[in-house]
Amino acid sequence: MKKTLMAMTLPVLLVAQVAWADVMVKMPSNFEILATEQVRIKKATKQVALPEGDQHILVRFDSPTNPHSTAQSLGFVSSKPIFVSFTAKDGEVVSLVPPRIDTQQEVKAFARQPSFKLVDAMGNTVAHESTNILFEGSPMTADYNAILAKQIGSTASPAPVLSSTAVAGAGVAAVNAAKIDVSDLTPQQADALLRDLYKNADEKRRKDFMRWALGL
Repeated sequence: MKKTLMAMTLPVLLVAQVAWADVMVKMPSNFEILATEQVRIKKATKQVALPEGDQHILVRFDSPTNPHSTAQSLGFVSSKPIFVSFTAKDGEVVSLVPPRIDTQQEVKAFARQPSFKLVDAMGNTVAHESTNILFEGSPMTADYNAILAKQIGSTASPAPVLSSTAVAGAGVAAVNAAKIDVSDLTPQQADALLRDLYKNADEKRRKDFMRWALGL
């Protein structure tokens, strides 16, 4: 069993630092990520790190009614959830870019019919598909992970839950491994978890693991 595990994990570990990098998905100030297929986020966020490959996420336009007000006394205007699909490779940074919105009237109109493009770090357009989701109920109590799963027809087990620190910029490193049954993970999720546990371990722990894996 130990040799089998070593054969499976050693090649992954040897290339972890040089061959793997997260796909970083970023939102502007007036959009937020509600849910992703690859990792389960606890609350809406402006950016998240995902494993490479096909991505399915839920986003939402969320803006002060007066886009230039700092007091926000007029409240916020939000769109319905938007289902977005695209493909990204390791190391890519994908940003959502909406058109300029300057007035209260434009904010309200945009919330009804939001539009945007996805671009990479070089400003090149990233091909994507988007669908506005018909949603009834309170945004405060909505289960966006369930809404996303319904859109993609997923019956897989929930993805690992990320802490707010991980979602904000530390990739998937902050997954609480003690709460994860690895048999429930998809191959992409297992790869991401293994990579980040190794990448974020200190030198001594890496050496100890390699000695264990090699049976030394």
